[in-house]
Amino acid sequence: MQAVGADQHHLDTDGRRYTTVVIFGVALVFAWVLWTSYWDSGLYGDNIEQFVWSHSMELGYSKHPPLPTWLMGLATRLVGPHWWLANALAALGFAVTGVLSWLIAQRLCGTRMANVTIVLWGLQQCFSVSAEIYNHNTVLVMCLAATTYSVMRALGSRFGSAWWLVSGAFAGLAMLAKYQAALPLAALVVVVLLVGRTRVAHLARKMTLAFLVCALLLAPHLYWLVVNQFPSLQYASTALESGGVLRRFSWILTFIVNQIRMVFPQLLALGLCIAWARLRRGASTQKITANVDGEAVGFDAREVKIWMWALVWGPALLLVVMSLITGSVLRNHWGVQIFQFLSMWIAWRWHMSPALRLKNLMASALLVHAIGFTYYAIKQSDPSNVLSERRADSAYPARRLSDAAIAHWKSLTACPLRIVAGDFEAGLVSAFSKEYPVVYTSSLATPWVDPADVLKYGALYVLDQNAGAPPDATPVVRWPLASGPAGLTKYVQFAVRLPGVACPVPAKM
Repeated sequence: MQAVGADQHHLDTDGRRYTTVVIFGVALVFAWVLWTSYWDSGLYGDNIEQFVWSHSMELGYSKHPPLPTWLMGLATRLVGPHWWLANALAALGFAVTGVLSWLIAQRLCGTRMANVTIVLWGLQQCFSVSAEIYNHNTVLVMCLAATTYSVMRALGSRFGSAWWLVSGAFAGLAMLAKYQAALPLAALVVVVLLVGRTRVAHLARKMTLAFLVCALLLAPHLYWLVVNQFPSLQYASTALESGGVLRRFSWILTFIVNQIRMVFPQLLALGLCIAWARLRRGASTQKITANVDGEAVGFDAREVKIWMWALVWGPALLLVVMSLITGSVLRNHWGVQIFQFLSMWIAWRWHMSPALRLKNLMASALLVHAIGFTYYAIKQSDPSNVLSERRADSAYPARRLSDAAIAHWKSLTACPLRIVAGDFEAGLVSAFSKEYPVVYTSSLATPWVDPADVLKYGALYVLDQNAGAPPDATPVVRWPLASGPAGLTKYVQFAVRLPGVACPVPAKM
């Protein structure tokens, strides 16, 4: 009796402290973004890409749907084009995702398991060490979490028409974030059909409302796709490789290994909790059998199992099967969304284990996070990072690079800088400069920049060391990023296409 009473005390404490646990999970997202932003000297390529595209609010872009760029464009127009803005948007997006994940877990399994979920969720690398990356996955997981929660509310209400409308809106936004949303959205439709507690005809009417709202939101982008001959779909198809049976299995194995790497901090914290539970004796080793805190759970056991399979393993298995059938390579970043609810499945699967006692789990999580903070600071303090064969985006000396490029332009012309030409390096110069010039990459990637304007206003070319400058640009200047052993040097190229028109002389004061 004493053991049961002790467990019940722990459970009641867990239930009462849920607000603190949610704050704990969200605060760690912001802590990671602040920490990585402090130690990084540059920005990730995806963040820079959003800066480049947000100069023009389009109905679609060459690689992806427009929603993440719209949010970036809105933010730059509200607070200005600051280099840290993409990191801040990533933090806000993942924080909202974390809160919604807690609400979903709470509705499915109760408060205690929701608390366990949010602590484990923050240990996945995409929501911690990589939480500063603002891209289409960032907005996708947020919109899908909102869609899932809205569908749950719609199913749990007799008068759920408003929630069906909301779920349709979020589903449309998810598709406007990334086309990958189609897979989990299809899984949600299956869930609704399996756990819907009303007549089929009534359920069909409600779902039709959601589909209509979703279609209405998607219509402008679909029109853009047709008019522009589906450029984002062409990019997606060309980015995929194809291979034989052995290559297909090797891609799947590589994908699985990479996903294990992404959740390794989560597994480490769980291992610490299990080790601690086995070292203890007596009441603390008893399985937890009591309910969370007397609350009513929104779905029965069969329905919860359906939800878990639909949110985690169903889409993952379907993705693997599609890869085997079509021979397409699995991209590692697809796992950000596929396993965004993995922590909830772990909390549900082992909810009676004493290893998942919240107090011990939070302590283990803090220890793992501290190890991660330390490792990241040491890694980013190494000046040779930028010399790696793979482009080390966050190690680029972005501020010095931008200042040097702008100075090179001003040394050759008194005209204002309007256009920076290039790719990632050009985007860095734009994001870290006061001028915030538009970036011209190509007529396909940045069609809002007229090539005629490049001839008229000139352009500052900022290119990597393997790119070739236009023949009519000034002689190329090599700007060293860093020097390493045995004369190894990595550099960026500057070149200037002088303006084709004379610049007005500023009036004297």
